[in-house]
Amino acid sequence: MKYTEEQILAKAKEIMKDFRGKYYREECVDGAFYKKNDKMISGKNEGKTFSTWTVGILSLADNSDFLTISDETGEPLIYQNFNTFIFDVEKDERGYFRVGLPRD
Repeated sequence: MKYTEEQILAKAKEIMKDFRGKYYREECVDGAFYKKNDKMISGKNEGKTFSTWTVGILSLADNSDFLTISDETGEPLIYQNFNTFIFDVEKDERGYFRVGLPRD
């Protein structure tokens, strides 16, 4: 394990702040767990295996989303919302964003 849970939670808060902008609340990040060999089920890394952290994200109407972060790089791999839509996550000069969703 390269990162600690505390480091991953801090990274998740940074990512979620970029995603949600003015609607961000720090309380939306709700714990993390580590998985040594996590096979990606979708997105640009589909079929590849990584050591990952999965972070629970509190969403609308008591639902939970999941942010998967690589333990090797500390960067996000995918974001899965409670409707099971899975998005790749990328970063540009404005910050992190979910590929395929409009940005503010």
